[in-house]
Amino acid sequence: MRLDIVMPAHNEEARIGRTLSIYREACPDPEIRFLVAMDDCQDRTADIVRAHAAEDDRVELFEYPKLGKGGVIAETFRKADADLVGFVDADGATPPEELMRLAQAAQEADGAIATRRHPAAVLPARRTLARRLTSAGFAIAVRRLLGLPYRDTQCGAKVLRRQVIDDVLPRLRARDLLFDVDLLASAAEAGHRIVEVPTIWIDQEGSRVSAVGDSGRMGASLVRLWARRRAREVIGADS
Repeated sequence: MRLDIVMPAHNEEARIGRTLSIYREACPDPEIRFLVAMDDCQDRTADIVRAHAAEDDRVELFEYPKLGKGGVIAETFRKADADLVGFVDADGATPPEELMRLAQAAQEADGAIATRRHPAAVLPARRTLARRLTSAGFAIAVRRLLGLPYRDTQCGAKVLRRQVIDDVLPRLRARDLLFDVDLLASAAEAGHRIVEVPTIWIDQEGSRVSAVGDSGRMGASLVRLWARRRAREVIGADS
């Protein structure tokens, strides 16, 4: 099956080149494309990606104004046309072999997502206590508010069938860090089965997500997402 891998990037000049090199070498199949979705990059990210594109026509660059990580992923989903469409963080935390495992699992379901919170997951570097606590708390909140069964909605590696992408795009509203939750909730709402796969995940320096600073914003976004979905359910029940 053909696979399009979207890599969202915001000022990733220090990491995108290495990530593309690793993925290109590990995934030589001509049916695999790497779509770099640039979110208002102001550094040399575009130049680095263009250099890779000049060497490998499977690499494509898409530049956007400031849309947020979820926004650029959604817009690039519209441009992807493969049988399977996935996304992976540009920092290289998910090895390419792990993304290929997701692609295999997605062919046996409707989609597959990586989880770091499964007993079989491998994290070479132990995450900080703050990250572990906020991750666990957020997962509990997602389960209670939206009924999603997943241990880890936020791991930046997911692969979906094309039909799932087509079904969820009109439903998506979140463009911030809640994009993953909105994506999974929309897929569930459309009746798709997304499986969770334990992953190897290598923590990278330079993360822009703060366990403490972003937890409040993510919580507020989750409540807004729940409220929108609840309002839609009520309106649908009354119509």
